[in-house]
Amino acid sequence: MDVLKFADGHSDFLSKAITTRDIDSLVSSPAKLKAGNVIFQTYAIYIGGGQDSTKQALRQIELFHRLEGVKRVFTKSDLPSDDAEIPHVMLAFEGLIPIDGYPELLRVFHMLGVRMASLVWSRINTFADGSLFGKPQTGRGLSTLGKEALGIMQELGWVLDISHLNDEGVEDVFKHFDGTVVATHSCARSLCDIPRNLPDEFMEEIARRGGVVGINFAPMFLTCEDKATPTDIVRHAEHMLKIMGEDHVALGSDFDGLSKYPENLDGADMMPLLGNHLIEAFGEEVAAKIAYKNWLRVMKENLPEG
Repeated sequence: MDVLKFADGHSDFLSKAITTRDIDSLVSSPAKLKAGNVIFQTYAIYIGGGQDSTKQALRQIELFHRLEGVKRVFTKSDLPSDDAEIPHVMLAFEGLIPIDGYPELLRVFHMLGVRMASLVWSRINTFADGSLFGKPQTGRGLSTLGKEALGIMQELGWVLDISHLNDEGVEDVFKHFDGTVVATHSCARSLCDIPRNLPDEFMEEIARRGGVVGINFAPMFLTCEDKATPTDIVRHAEHMLKIMGEDHVALGSDFDGLSKYPENLDGADMMPLLGNHLIEAFGEEVAAKIAYKNWLRVMKENLPEG
């Protein structure tokens, strides 16, 4: 097999990059992606809160459009081939705070290149309620505006990300959204029982709709503790393979969004080490699906022509 390539469903590079002058120091910078054979990376637009959330989002998008050493992905034809040598990057919303209360603005952000979104981060907004890390969930599903936002996302052909959404919100998504659903950076709740991880029945429905679950690298998600190793990622992958099948398991590192990483996996340049573990556990063909092919399939099936 040629050198294993990687596709990653979630990174917080942009929100960190606008606050630092040393972009290459970030763990999912374009340089680190290239060093780790990451040929496709979703860069999330993440807003932690505070004033001027729309302005913050636009700053991140402006940076995305002037990044060097990458190819930007907006259409099917922009996706990388298996022998790509430079990172291909795509925009996604991590929570709709920048358009809070105005779902029609999704169309504007589509013009700017966004192609995937989650409704919430782990807090309440006007669209839905978040899945909190250690606190009780609210028990409320999507608001009327949240359902309206789903309709516009479906009209635009966006992929819908349910990571960070509470269980009741996920159930509403399955009722009201007919498009492809993914979880960009979540793990298996049956292996680590925290609200941010997914129960088996949610993963089964994601697979039925042709989506993927990207395994989050956060030790808290993998082991429910502050330590983890690449073998813990393999453990979650093994469980997901049993639940969803080999076409629906993927990676969603959450690079640049974590305070702790698995041992020897603290940056995109270290992805080949994880690849070795995947090949050893599942063989080259399945490892390649988990490492990059499943994410690229989802994007080929959903991105606009171009």
